[in-house]
Amino acid sequence: MNNFKNLSYSQKKYFYLILFSALIIKIFLVFTLPAEIRSDSLDYHRIAINLVKFGEYSFEAGKPTANFSCGYPLFLAGVYKLFGAEQVWVRVVNSLLEIITGIFFFLICLKLFDEKWSLISLAIFTFIPSNILFSQTVLTEPVFGMLAVIILYYCLNEEINYKIFFIGLLWGYAVLIRSSFSLSIFLMLIYIFKNRKQLFEGFKTKRVKRVLQYSFLFLVGLALVIAPWLIRNKVVLNTFTIATQGGFTFWSGSNPNATGTWYYKIEESNPMFNITDEVARDKAFYKEGIEYALHNPHKFIITGFKKIGYLFSSERLILLYFTHGENTGKTSTEVYKSINPFLIAFVNIPYFAIMLMGVWGLLAFKKKKFFIYGFIITWMITFFFFVALARYHYILVPFFVLGTVKLLMDGKMLWKELSLTKKIFGIAFDLFLLGVWASEFYLMYK
Repeated sequence: MNNFKNLSYSQKKYFYLILFSALIIKIFLVFTLPAEIRSDSLDYHRIAINLVKFGEYSFEAGKPTANFSCGYPLFLAGVYKLFGAEQVWVRVVNSLLEIITGIFFFLICLKLFDEKWSLISLAIFTFIPSNILFSQTVLTEPVFGMLAVIILYYCLNEEINYKIFFIGLLWGYAVLIRSSFSLSIFLMLIYIFKNRKQLFEGFKTKRVKRVLQYSFLFLVGLALVIAPWLIRNKVVLNTFTIATQGGFTFWSGSNPNATGTWYYKIEESNPMFNITDEVARDKAFYKEGIEYALHNPHKFIITGFKKIGYLFSSERLILLYFTHGENTGKTSTEVYKSINPFLIAFVNIPYFAIMLMGVWGLLAFKKKKFFIYGFIITWMITFFFFVALARYHYILVPFFVLGTVKLLMDGKMLWKELSLTKKIFGIAFDLFLLGVWASEFYLMYK
């Protein structure tokens, strides 16, 4: 496959121009696009402030918490310690980190396409309006997205070597930023075992030894990052957990009133929200959510598909992030409706196009499919069980950009090469997306 060193001077010039232009746009928005710190952003901010001031992981001094996994608040605390506790610095750092994301995304593209189409892929990915807006948030997406793209780059190398230890470290930190990434850990272990003949030379016993050796290296790297947080939670809260909001997010998608996402005044709907012990609250929510799912499996499954719908819904949350609708008495739908329709279209249409076209290109990939499909599927499975939000599809966008470029590159030949099963799946998925978006905007404007 191609690599960066093989690029011509003009191709390198376009590469740098794309990344530099995006950086200029993002830095401009840092100082011109106002945003309140609220909701999850406010929670991350409060914990980071207490880490800097008191050296403790808590919402309030003297009250330790594990409500959120520690990865992102630790990142924020580092930024605050170096530059000061202002979100402007977080947005500047996000903008710089996304240069790294762009570099590794381009290197991924070079494994799949030629230089010209790799540059086109980078341009599409870099200038998606919603991606640019996410760089201006105090949310997990920019940092998590960077780590996920670096991990994907290593995985697509399809070479298992000593670097797997360092990938384990990165994978562990990605899990601490977004615990919903946990299921993907099994992909690496399955891949090493499944492809042991291609990965390792020698007799059967030697290959088995290598499988165990590299699986162990990966898990050690993972454990070195995650274990200290789990031990801290056992010592402080008497539970081995990554986050104590798991029960709440599971119950929110598994109860008689569940819609698939957060719903209006959800915290007023169950007295368990008043339990002050977050570990006991977490267990209580899990217990009630599991009991509902077991006694109402058909409803749980139906709600699961609704969650997938919300996962792929419009870019409403990134637009709502920059509004002033909180504490106004309005629902999020009412606030979304009040946004300029041209702005809604400007942000959503590129996303819609990438998702609709991208599925066809993804179905057409013949090589390096294991991790591309694996990351998408494990992410969707996770949100089939836990409540979904529109911003959670941010991590899937790079995959659908790859699919979109594959479709643009191969054109009509792609349709001829797809099997009937894949054609049916592609049509069904696009109809599903169109149904989700049509329902969303119909309910908003009816």
